[in-house]
This record gives sequence, C-alpha cells and structure tokens, in this order.
Amino acid sequence: MKFVVLMTSLVCCGNVVLCHEKEIIEDLLNVIIKLKAVKKNGSYGAARLAVPAFTVTLSKHLTPQVNQIIKFESVKTNIGGHYSASTGIFTAPRNGLYMISATIRPNGSSYLHCEIQVNGEMKEKLVGTRGSTGTANAVLQLKKGNKVFIKKDHRGGENMMGKDWSMFSGYFIA
Repeated sequence: MKFVVLMTSLVCCGNVVLCHEKEIIEDLLNVIIKLKAVKKNGSYGAARLAVPAFTVTLSKHLTPQVNQIIKFESVKTNIGGHYSASTGIFTAPRNGLYMISATIRPNGSSYLHCEIQVNGEMKEKLVGTRGSTGTANAVLQLKKGNKVFIKKDHRGGENMMGKDWSMFSGYFIA
C-alpha cells in the first residue's frame, strides 16, 4: 500500500516524467531510508539523520605542504561516518547531488590558496587574504565512492589559521 501511495505521489508531482530510471531508484532509496527511520524512531525528524552530512574544522594552526590534503581533525558532525579525520577525505556513500563547502583563513601569511577536489580533480578554488577568509560552496554531482577533500595548491610558504576559523562541510541533497 505504501508503495502505491509513493508511486502515486511521484506521478502527481511530475517526478516520474522528469526522471531517468536510475534517478527514480535513488529517489525510492531515499524515501525507503526515511520511512525506515520514521518506523524505527517514530518521528520524521529522526529520518533526517539518514542523510550523510559532516562539518569539520581545523583546531590548530597549520603550515600545509604544497599539494597536501588538509586534515580537518576537529569533527563537529559526521552523520554516517563518511568523513575520515585521519585522511581529511569525505567518501560519498551513494550517487547524488551534494553541497560541499569550505572556508580557509590565512595565519600570518598574506595569502592562502587551496582547492576543493574530487578524486584529485580540482572543482573549486579558494583564496584567503590577510585577515580575510576564502570560501567556496559547490553543488557537486558525486558517484558512490568519490573522494572529496581540500588540498593545498602549488604555492608554498602559506599558513592556515586553526581555532575553528578554517572548515570543511558537506551534505547529501538528493
């Protein structure tokens, strides 16, 4: 019965007409995860915990090496456990759209240059200037297993401010 109601809702919203088969399957998977969470916990708010999400910060100042992956070691949120503080890498648990954000702040140096990368490919650039943060927000189409991280670019001698001024976060949209 729930499946019939679900399919009717999808058709009424027009999603079936606009989606491809794989997208429908992903949407159904998301709804099933939410339904399981509601059944288990008794409220829709609990279902939101099924959405992969993370927020991490840098607690100590850092002088990153050229091309170094930044390991944001202070984990504030890590729903699903898909961010690794030991590697600095978020691994996408499933296909879909993700909102990825990063903020960097130089410490003492004039500039700080970093990149948001997926599987070693630059997606967005960040630059912070003395006393000012650099921020990037990107909606990325990721595949299950894609590795997302913040990497120092090719410039050396730049310092990154810790004390939670520099951060990296992301969450699954759809």
